[in-house]
Amino acid sequence: MAIIFYEYMQQPRYWLAHDENGYWLVPAKEQGWHDRSVFVGHAINLIPLRDFDGIDLGLPVD
Repeated sequence: MAIIFYEYMQQPRYWLAHDENGYWLVPAKEQGWHDRSVFVGHAINLIPLRDFDGIDLGLPVD
C-alpha cells in the first residue's frame, strides 16, 4: 500500500499520512517522517497533498 498524505495544519505545519499501519501526524520538514507520531483524533474534509514543496521527508525506499 502506498502512503497517502493530506494537508492538516499550517502553523506549525503538519501533514497527515495514511499507510497500512494507520494514520500518522508528520511534521512538514526535512526528515519529518522520522519524527512522526500516531494520529489520534478526528479530521474531516482532508485535502490530499499534491506537492511536498521540495521537502524530503526521508520516506523509506521500497
